Amino acid sequence: MVIFLQGEAWAARYQGVTLAITAAAFGEAVTVALFFDPLRRWAEGRFDEGAPGTAAAARVAPLAETLDEARRELGVRVVACETAVRLAGQDPAALRASLDGLESLPELWRRASAGRLVVI
Repeated sequence: MVIFLQGEAWAARYQGVTLAITAAAFGEAVTVALFFDPLRRWAEGRFDEGAPGTAAAARVAPLAETLDEARRELGVRVVACETAVRLAGQDPAALRASLDGLESLPELWRRASAGRLVVI
């Protein structure tokens, strides 16, 4: 499963993270490809910004922490396309440390065509 996470709202990031961990928990190989606002927020350490007040009341864990745990425990991969990194105003070399890889759009498309593609 490849999740193209591009939506600006916290709700899009929440949905992408929860779909990723759910699919991975059921044995799916999951790659989360970050684009645009989610990529910028990830690079700047602001992935959790914008959570509604109801998130705390619903006991929603921080998204970045949840995604990092899914990377460690379930093998979820977080990647970005180098062009998307540049469009987000980031340096690909500097961002490599916080990602599981820089992958081309054709690589991501091939992986998605062999399984499932979700665009959020």
